[in-house]
Amino acid sequence: MSLTNKQIQGFVDKVCAELRFKSIHQEVAKELVDHIEDQKKQFMNQGLDEESAILKSVEEMGDPVAVGRQLNKVHRPRTEWSILAVISLLIVMGGAVQLFISREAANGAQMFSQFLLYLPMGLAAFAGAYFFDYTILGRYAKHVCSALVGITVIGLILVQTQPGGSIRYLYYFSLLFIPVFAGLVTSLQGRGYTGIIISGFVYGGAALITVLEPSITGLFLLTVCCLVILTVAVQKEWFGNVKKFGLALIYMPVIAFILSIPVLTSPYRLRRFQTMTNPEADPLGSGWLTLQIRRLMESSQFWGEATILDSELSGTAINQLLPGWSTDFLLTYLIARLGYIAGLVIAFLMLILIVRMFVAVSKQKNRHGYLISLGASLALTGQIALYFLSNTGVVPIGVTLPFISYGAGGFIVNMVLAGLVLSVYRRTDLVPKESIGGLKP
Repeated sequence: MSLTNKQIQGFVDKVCAELRFKSIHQEVAKELVDHIEDQKKQFMNQGLDEESAILKSVEEMGDPVAVGRQLNKVHRPRTEWSILAVISLLIVMGGAVQLFISREAANGAQMFSQFLLYLPMGLAAFAGAYFFDYTILGRYAKHVCSALVGITVIGLILVQTQPGGSIRYLYYFSLLFIPVFAGLVTSLQGRGYTGIIISGFVYGGAALITVLEPSITGLFLLTVCCLVILTVAVQKEWFGNVKKFGLALIYMPVIAFILSIPVLTSPYRLRRFQTMTNPEADPLGSGWLTLQIRRLMESSQFWGEATILDSELSGTAINQLLPGWSTDFLLTYLIARLGYIAGLVIAFLMLILIVRMFVAVSKQKNRHGYLISLGASLALTGQIALYFLSNTGVVPIGVTLPFISYGAGGFIVNMVLAGLVLSVYRRTDLVPKESIGGLKP
């Protein structure tokens, strides 16, 4: 029965009048009408005429005001307190670490002052993302992508004069692009192979931007996260029935690119890549940092400062043995300076954060919310994993440890990502299950 029926319409209107969030009105109305329709059929089977069956069905539903108030308690914002608590602990820990560093670094006072300046900026960014209507990323996917790329290009021009500034900027771009890409993918649902191809071209454009300097870490995170997002969308058949060849369409270009790396990469970068897996091949060159990190890790104790076994280095302050000790290799420094216990505490909190984020993702009923929160969670998890790998001497790359590492850009971007994860969870019961339509051809 349609909503034009006066008896049903009046009941539904009274129920919806009690619902605070209009975004859920249509879905609630449909559920009510469907339930009344089922009831009507049962009464008609018992011998009632249609009009009497409708009146009886509406009467059986109860007081519309009471029903509406009960539904309003269900369809309200949620807060994932465990994620919020862990992030708060990590921020406090990050502040304590920055205070600790400020006492040992030559410019420590300045670094801590800057931390106090960008801390409220990060909190504001988190709040903005938390209350942000994430469905905008699906409804206006093309516009958001274009805006992010445009801002990035303009920013690149402005930071060209800063040493290494453009690389950091592209790294932040790659992180923010991941949830934006997820929004684009959901806006292309039902488009079949065309949707996959469009997604591939959009990813390719973003990847091209990250290799302008290049930001290898940013490119790696962008590629892995976008591949996971596309794989999930294909496996769940959100593009349509394209599972048979969809994955091949995604992974064949990636495999071809990986195989072409030895040909396309300069000899210098190829040697650097080789020393990543075998630093002993160049112990005084590109492999030195990895070996130095490994020496410090081997010399570390469970509690207290590392005992340097090398007689030539014995007695040398740890911050003089490790380049980037206050930024890229902060975890290595903390372990060498305070013991493995410091690293274990941070690792434990990060593990809880990762688990709780993906649990929150799994609870999403809406495809758009699922992929957006998945993308943001992958971006945070990827950084955490790479940071631990780099700080234990597995891969010598520069990456940010969310909420702990020094730096305004990384802190603010990661607060936005965390805010997006919680924003999606907050609207779990406020967004219809299938609210995002596909883009028109």
